[in-house]
Amino acid sequence: MKKEIEQKLIQRRDNLIDSDELAAVAVLESELCFGFLEYCRENGFRLINPPHLTRATGSCENFDTIFRTDVQEVPVYLSQTGQLYLEGFLHKFPRTCCIGSSFRKEERVDSRHAIEFSLLEIEVVNCTLPDLRGYAEGIIHQMLSNFSRCKPELDLLGIEQGWLDSLEPPYNKITYKQAIETLGLKWGSDLSSEQEQTLVKQNGFKPLFVTHYPQEIKFFNMRENREDSSVVNSMDMLMPYAGESLGAAEREEDYQRLSRRLENSDMLKLMTKAIRKEPGMQEKSFDELKQEGMKRFDWYMEQVKKYPLQHAGFGFGGNRFFQSALAAKDIRVAGSYVVNKDNLM
Repeated sequence: MKKEIEQKLIQRRDNLIDSDELAAVAVLESELCFGFLEYCRENGFRLINPPHLTRATGSCENFDTIFRTDVQEVPVYLSQTGQLYLEGFLHKFPRTCCIGSSFRKEERVDSRHAIEFSLLEIEVVNCTLPDLRGYAEGIIHQMLSNFSRCKPELDLLGIEQGWLDSLEPPYNKITYKQAIETLGLKWGSDLSSEQEQTLVKQNGFKPLFVTHYPQEIKFFNMRENREDSSVVNSMDMLMPYAGESLGAAEREEDYQRLSRRLENSDMLKLMTKAIRKEPGMQEKSFDELKQEGMKRFDWYMEQVKKYPLQHAGFGFGGNRFFQSALAAKDIRVAGSYVVNKDNLM
């Protein structure tokens, strides 16, 4: 993206609503979403509309980043993912998908984070990690094909076809263990955005899959590797400029394993702190709060017990992918309305 256009598009949207540049961004963002939906429809997915207000099952790994609100005096949260709700329908539809908003309580205003962004998600029965890579690459190919039809908008924003071609699949993959050895990190370390970009640059500045992360730093329902219980069958996709843009995993279908994972998860510990702030919960003991947290996953756990289906899925940050396709250093350019605490309209 042209540097002067990127600087312009960082502004509040009400200052840009009449501009040709923001209109071009809107066209490409539309094609991104249509590309996802076209691929899903052609490959037999059922579109589901998950709720945006949930109790706890709309959260990702870090419960500290979830927004709380109240509905008729009942504490609820703004959803971060539709994952568990897509999984809930897999006994009826073997392939499910959704597009929704993910809400994250980010304190910083910077080039990487937004408090609301588009999340594109799929869940598939009888699916493994290699199968998920195929779905991800197929979806990205469709999105890039849609972008290529928008030559006037690409030209206006300064995006060359050669750059889009360089993002085309297939992609290389490495394990988390290989990644931390390359970066000189300890086991269990999260990768910073700078470290992600180091790996991408070493990969020829092309998207890269990193697989098999440590169990303790990932969501409780990621499937424990049956040969090495220290890792889960998970996968992140790192992209130029944007870093981690897709989080994928096989899901745990063994009810007993899943229950133990939830009970011992860091996410549940964070949930107990949040639940303590709810009305009537201040005097509860830690164990009582923990049980209350477990209870909020009852509907999902009962579905797993009733339908122990081997399955897998991913969440794909639409704005992160769009940022990479735009060759932009700042995520605030990557969408019609990119929301942080300083640009609310």
